[in-house]
Amino acid sequence: MIPITKPFLNNNDLKHIKNVLSSKILTDGYYQAKTESVIKNYLKSKFVAVTHSCTAALEISAILIDLKPGDEVILPSYGFVSIANAIVLRGAKPIFAEIDPIDLNISFDDIKKKISKKTKAIYVIHYAGNACEIEKISKYAKSKKIFLVEDAAHAFLGKYKKKFLGTFGDIGVFSFHETKNIIGGQAGCISLNNPKFIQRANNILDKGTNRKIYIKNYKKKIISSKNNKKFYSWVDLGSEYRAPELSCALLYSQLLKIKKIQNKRKKNWLIFKRLIQKLNTKEFYLIKPNKKSTSAYHILGLIFKTSSLARKFKNVFQDKKIAATFHYVPLHKSKMGKKFCNYKLPITENIYNRVVRLPLFSEMSNKEIKKISQLLLKLFN
Repeated sequence: MIPITKPFLNNNDLKHIKNVLSSKILTDGYYQAKTESVIKNYLKSKFVAVTHSCTAALEISAILIDLKPGDEVILPSYGFVSIANAIVLRGAKPIFAEIDPIDLNISFDDIKKKISKKTKAIYVIHYAGNACEIEKISKYAKSKKIFLVEDAAHAFLGKYKKKFLGTFGDIGVFSFHETKNIIGGQAGCISLNNPKFIQRANNILDKGTNRKIYIKNYKKKIISSKNNKKFYSWVDLGSEYRAPELSCALLYSQLLKIKKIQNKRKKNWLIFKRLIQKLNTKEFYLIKPNKKSTSAYHILGLIFKTSSLARKFKNVFQDKKIAATFHYVPLHKSKMGKKFCNYKLPITENIYNRVVRLPLFSEMSNKEIKKISQLLLKLFN
């Protein structure tokens, strides 16, 4: 079976993992600092912390913007459950918005319709590694004085007008789960573009303690009983959100070869794009970035004319040992989602079961690409 995705791993990854085991430092070590520095330099953000998951980064974002009961947060219904959980865990209400039928990103027009006096934040997703209407949404959020959080789980190093996705809003979160372009086990990270969050973020990351400030002061030898900073203590909400050193070591190793990984993914995606253009079929269309954005090439996704055609296509591919899958069930249609949403989202409901993902990864062999291409040609030429 050709899988949907496969991580790019080699002996260099193993070397960095062995370095951690040899050092016997499994938290707060060399690789955590190094990895955060590399990501921060890439994004040119104010602050970066590697977390044990993107889910953790989303939960931190909700604490940072001080979500509470009575607040409303606008987000796309077509997305992964972690984005909704982060909001609901703080007692806020998710307000699900429509998506654009071409790129499956949140609809700017529907955001404007869903805004109310209770709106505290907008959470956007850059689906498949392609930018949503982030420039418009960012300007709109600022004009309304509400927070903007970017879920760039699919979109590390994706861009809009040469600016990295995840750096337009107050906060950006990223995923390095094993299903993503580069991996750190299931690590994630949070990037802060609003400097006022930095000190509190460190407290939240350290289980709600001021440990980071304590260590900084200790190194500067300014710890004394006079300034009441002889010990660190509990000062805020928090949890065990930081990534372990082993995850950071793997992620650091992956970052060293990210250009190679991204170039290969782009090359493979473009092969399929050219093939689909040549087919000139009206049975489906390719999910692709808008003209002003640079994709992270995370997903090879097709949107079919009907749900029955999508099911038929998926089954044929799976019978030929080629992975083909549907993606998200809209959050507002789920058991939990219905507790917060009693309205319909016609575009989302019409399109979600017509989306089929096909294999895309950097180490796809020519044989695998040929097999997928030949089956597409056979079915639609």
